[in-house]
Amino acid sequence: MDGCWNRNCVQRGARFSRMAQENRKLVFERARRIMELPLEYVPNEQFERWSRDRKTENEVLGPMPACNGSPGKAQPPSGVAPYVASLYEVPLLTREQEVHLFRKMNYLKYKASRLREGLEPSRPQQALMARIEKLYEELVATRNHIVCANLRLVVSIAKRHVGEAQDIFELVSDGNVSLMRAVERFDYSLGNRFSTYATWAITRNFARTIPEVLRRRGRFRTCHSELFTATSDVRTSQHELEALQHGRERLLDRILRRLSNREREILVCRFGLRRGSEPQTLRQVGDAMGVSKERIRQIEARALGRLREIVVQERPRGSAGGSVSWRGKRPDNGVEGRALP
Repeated sequence: MDGCWNRNCVQRGARFSRMAQENRKLVFERARRIMELPLEYVPNEQFERWSRDRKTENEVLGPMPACNGSPGKAQPPSGVAPYVASLYEVPLLTREQEVHLFRKMNYLKYKASRLREGLEPSRPQQALMARIEKLYEELVATRNHIVCANLRLVVSIAKRHVGEAQDIFELVSDGNVSLMRAVERFDYSLGNRFSTYATWAITRNFARTIPEVLRRRGRFRTCHSELFTATSDVRTSQHELEALQHGRERLLDRILRRLSNREREILVCRFGLRRGSEPQTLRQVGDAMGVSKERIRQIEARALGRLREIVVQERPRGSAGGSVSWRGKRPDNGVEGRALP
């Protein structure tokens, strides 16, 4: 009987020890996440004074002023895309509301940052971490309010920059990223409206990225076209023409095989390199692969950069029968590439 009781005590003690270790791991992981929170704020000399004045601090952190005389919620134009129509659900901000939200967001960052300075990751305090997390949740909600109230501005700017061969929602996606960066960097104390600063930031980003994207796509298409037309063909035999075409397709496939499977598939889909297929948008490729448009954009840019390096390093020379000699290392242990289906 005593032996059974002792075994039960030992087992309960072991379980308690494991639970205590797991809880400590969770606490340390929580502290690590808090130390990595993005709390960079736009400095303001008033922050320290507000932290010592409870009444003023309550006003700064209080609710947003009423929208007296503001444009408020507007009806979306008829025939617009559902995404654009949904943006009209969030009213535009008045100057007073805008100043309040930016002041509140940055002051919350200031308070959370000051509290985090007293957090020791090796000996984290639960109460202190809870206070920091509460401030961070509130500042994220404030920032999201600002962003949502200005998404219509992004669409308006994107409409002025979209070209015939571009997807406006790709520009809107880029513009939304620029908008969020602008929210983080805007200094409300200078007296300017945020829409003025955001318009400048978004337009500058479009002016830099749109020509680069078009140049990159055009260069890829040009290289792709030149790859298939580099050798002049004066023969009339249909069999020889088909053999040459097959050789050129193998050449393209061999170059693409130097990329990873994901990079190759994204380029094939984005530029319509598979027979009978059309180029797809970032959204279409992202939906098919289960990732975001922005992730597809990043992988595409990386793959195009690698592709340019490969073409420069191992420039192909095609012969009549489609055989190819390579300068440098043969790809994939010299195994012949399979033509794209």
